[in-house]
Amino acid sequence: MRATPGRDNKELLTIQQVSRRLDVTTHTLRFWEKEFDGLIVPLRTPGGQRRYTEENVELLSAVCSLRQQGLSLAEIRTTFDLNGSLPEPVSSEEKLDLLARRVAEAVRAVVADFLTRERI
Repeated sequence: MRATPGRDNKELLTIQQVSRRLDVTTHTLRFWEKEFDGLIVPLRTPGGQRRYTEENVELLSAVCSLRQQGLSLAEIRTTFDLNGSLPEPVSSEEKLDLLARRVAEAVRAVVADFLTRERI
């Protein structure tokens, strides 16, 4: 799958692109993905490469900002309330909307991959 712009300016970004955008190392991004398991979930290509959505980048940007403010990872975890994997406060309707967006992004990535393969 290639990171190609989709409808509504949706673009899947590689780990290198996110690293450059946020000015953090790829190692740090992978580490945060593990530390904030369930909150930062990039899509994966069939080969296992990470593809980040704008939502992923926004969450990672928030982590960067909190780290720059001097918060520890434990404090950031508390801020995001990882028990529910979502920042608080979040209503059931907001959780449903988030889930729907993540499903739509996953479907969009699979369709983009399919269309790319069919053109070959």
